[in-house]
Amino acid sequence: MTSPATQEAFLELLNSHQKFLHKVVNTYCWNAGDREDLLQEISIQLWRSYPAFDGRCRFSTWATRIALNVAISFV
Repeated sequence: MTSPATQEAFLELLNSHQKFLHKVVNTYCWNAGDREDLLQEISIQLWRSYPAFDGRCRFSTWATRIALNVAISFV
């Protein structure tokens, strides 16, 4: 189980990168329902992978790789 502080930190990072995540979603999906599903799937995968984020790179670099991999798999 993760601590509330970890959850808060993740949500802050996720919120600060929403523009980018929407850009990825809009690039890979044209249907509104698919965009919503893809955004949710990316968010879930980022959360599942967050414990492995070690800070050696910027969060945006790490999140980009995950978001693009999920989007490609989704399509």
